[in-house]
Amino acid sequence: METTMTVTTPTTTTTPTTTTTTTKNMSAALRGAALKREKKAAAAAARAAGKVAAAARRAEDCSARDRAIAEEAALIDRQIECARRALGVRKNEPNTAAICLMIETLTFQMRVRLSEKGYW
Repeated sequence: METTMTVTTPTTTTTPTTTTTTTKNMSAALRGAALKREKKAAAAAARAAGKVAAAARRAEDCSARDRAIAEEAALIDRQIECARRALGVRKNEPNTAAICLMIETLTFQMRVRLSEKGYW
């Protein structure tokens, strides 16, 4: 019976080279060493794949958070514009005290909504 093991050795290129080793004519010590090298290479490849997947997940979560914050901020801006228009405040004039209070209230409500979603 002939058993084969796949040994992955990293080279200077980005793709690892794979060689097949037959264990028919190997001593027990060499067989064990070859198996250990194979397991170590597989573990390193799994760690690298896990790190890439984790980075992708973090980027996705960050973009979802940024998108949610931008949507909430746009909603607040629209409400402020409507209130300024209703009160007759012009573009270059400062906000009145009522609008400033409304901005603080809306910002607080935005943070509460985002914290409920887990983004704040």
